[in-house]
Amino acid sequence: IPESVTKIGDNAFGRCTSLESITLPESVTSIGWYAFTGCKSLKNITLPDSVTFLGEKAFCDCTSLESITISKSVTLIQHYTFNYCRSLKSITIPESVKDIGVGAFRWCTALESITLPESVTRIGCYAFMGCTSLKNITIPESVTRIEQNAFKGCASLKNVAIPGSVREIEEYAFEGCTSLTTVILPVRMKEINLTAFYKCPSLSTIYVPAEKMEYYKELLPEKLLDKIVELQPEKKTKAKNNK
Repeated sequence: IPESVTKIGDNAFGRCTSLESITLPESVTSIGWYAFTGCKSLKNITLPDSVTFLGEKAFCDCTSLESITISKSVTLIQHYTFNYCRSLKSITIPESVKDIGVGAFRWCTALESITLPESVTRIGCYAFMGCTSLKNITIPESVTRIEQNAFKGCASLKNVAIPGSVREIEEYAFEGCTSLTTVILPVRMKEINLTAFYKCPSLSTIYVPAEKMEYYKELLPEKLLDKIVELQPEKKTKAKNNK
């Protein structure tokens, strides 16, 4: 692609199933909707820092994509951008990103670990749904709400530490996280939906601050009350380091 190109248009390379690699010049500032959707042979791509916009489903269904480096100028990962990227093992999310859109990494079944930068304030619904290999997720202190179905079906996720900034965990946020054993909740939490931890059969311990034991007994569904344990100072560190 020549240096004169500034925009990759909507559906520009959509369904180019034999495309294996592409180099984007520093002149490119925008990647349109569906730009590389269905490029099933594409394995790696680096977005230059000149890119400020990623369209919805830009890399959706790129089933061979193993790694991607996102531009440091991108602030929003749009809806379903990497949906069904089943080979995606690693991704670097820069400090510029503030919003993880709806279904952004849905069904990225090879993704094992991801660290969200402190700039992220929103984890959209279905954002990591079906990431069955995801073992580690670091939720930054900047996030205020975990939306519905955000981590639904993350069957390898074992431990989750909810930061103090989060005020609400919506419906089915962690549904079907069958390996989830431990959850750590912060001092301040406005609402936890009754279905937030639905179908989590391995969940055995919910750590809460000592001064909030009674509060969480009112907030959590009855079936989880026997799992509430007073938080010890060292527990949070353990969870973040993921046993």
